[in-house]
Amino acid sequence: KANIAVGQTDKSKLFFFIDTQEYEEKITNYMTKTNAYQEIISGICPLADNLHLVILLLDHLLQRNEITKEQHKQMYPNLKTLELAHIYFNLKVHKPEMSVRPIVASINAPARQISNFLDELLTPIYNYVTKDITFINGIDVVRKLQEYQQQGYLTSTTLFLTFDVADLYTMIPRDGAIAALTRFCQKYAINGKIGNIKVDTIIQLACVVLDTNSFAYKDKYYRQIKGGAMGSPFTMVLANIYMLEWEQKLIQHQKEHHEIYGR
Repeated sequence: KANIAVGQTDKSKLFFFIDTQEYEEKITNYMTKTNAYQEIISGICPLADNLHLVILLLDHLLQRNEITKEQHKQMYPNLKTLELAHIYFNLKVHKPEMSVRPIVASINAPARQISNFLDELLTPIYNYVTKDITFINGIDVVRKLQEYQQQGYLTSTTLFLTFDVADLYTMIPRDGAIAALTRFCQKYAINGKIGNIKVDTIIQLACVVLDTNSFAYKDKYYRQIKGGAMGSPFTMVLANIYMLEWEQKLIQHQKEHHEIYGR
């Protein structure tokens, strides 16, 4: 009898079939390489503690009028469907080494609604700020290249370079990401606020999302101690904001030399 693992491939709707032992080795190698997950050795489910942290913060912010009653309700956990997140791993069949991508299924986790709130608050600002350096799709790339050519900058010696940040969401330094988020919010805030939310409040909400990023895997409990969870809406905009700061010298260099840069 074949011992085969079946799952969905990364970035597609196709399924993969792989020897279970090989699949488990890829997962173990990933967790060891990133060192992003810490087992909760007490064996106690962290759901209650995470819920307590979320409710404590939301109630505190409401009492201090840092958020409105409507926002408090919007971010409050749904106690009827509450559950601890779990993790699964998609296979990156588009990569030569066919590594895995961790997805933390946190749709009913305590801080999920806060994650949604931060994503909806910050992503439109990020998208506006980066509209000139964002490739929406392949057609958008072609259009930018046409403009580049029409301006006379495309030559026979033009080089096309691509690069990939491995395990970006998992590996961004947490303190560095929060610091970058703070600077981003301060830069684009109006009177110290994004919408009607103070920058300090945004940072508190961001921290509780990261601090409660726990999940179950193979009858054990883990806490993510690096980066953000794939599957949490806030993680993408946090990683993008961190990368935007990191990219600034390259963006400026390309602009000064009439070259193209985009993500």
